[in-house]
Amino acid sequence: MRPRIEALDVDAMDWAPLGPAGLYSKLLSRDPETGARTALQRLCPADGYETPKVAHFHHTYEEILGVEGDFSFDSRLWVKPCTYVFHPPMTVHGFKSAIRSESLFLSRVGRDLDFNFVPEPAKTELYTVEGAAPPRTPVAMRDPIAERGWVPTDFLGHAARVCMLSVDPDTGEGSAFAQLPAGWASRTHELPAYVEMFVMEGGLAVDGGATGPRHAYFFYPPAERISKLSTPSETLLYVNFGAAIGF
Repeated sequence: MRPRIEALDVDAMDWAPLGPAGLYSKLLSRDPETGARTALQRLCPADGYETPKVAHFHHTYEEILGVEGDFSFDSRLWVKPCTYVFHPPMTVHGFKSAIRSESLFLSRVGRDLDFNFVPEPAKTELYTVEGAAPPRTPVAMRDPIAERGWVPTDFLGHAARVCMLSVDPDTGEGSAFAQLPAGWASRTHELPAYVEMFVMEGGLAVDGGATGPRHAYFFYPPAERISKLSTPSETLLYVNFGAAIGF
């Protein structure tokens, strides 16, 4: 299981080159047993980054949230801030990748990525290879909030609004945006499944302290105490959860 991480200042971290020119990463958390990890990735054409030329798939899921910039896997849906993409295992993508400007995106995978190239894909839109039947279907939403809207709900014991992004119908594991009003404060101290959060806008204060940094990152393992969190101003979170957590 990944370690507990609270209010990690992602913007203050150094970029690490990943190998191909112009591709950089900030590793936010990783499970040493499974290889599952969350990272902030940077695509920099000025440093020589070139998009992949051939479609491919992975044997694990790939979840992507646009943070800055403008790039695409198919030259139709462009990943911009708050764009959400979910590729279940064995999902063919990357049909006509392109990039318009330096881009940052949050990347989540379930194990170390492998690349299986498909020179002649059967389609030019997301599809899973023959024989694969993942419970979570592929998702690609340019503006999820506009497409799905907000639903009033409870988040960590206090009223908020959520926009559901993708959920596994078997396990309840999934992702959502959570919009927390100014003055929101958590009341739940622990949950049976992990909770992972990335601040998109606004900020979270921990145990009554100063507001955390922009793009702060949190990971709480299952059944571990969640600190008292609060919002001095309206805050937008990207939330991942290991099972249904009461939305």
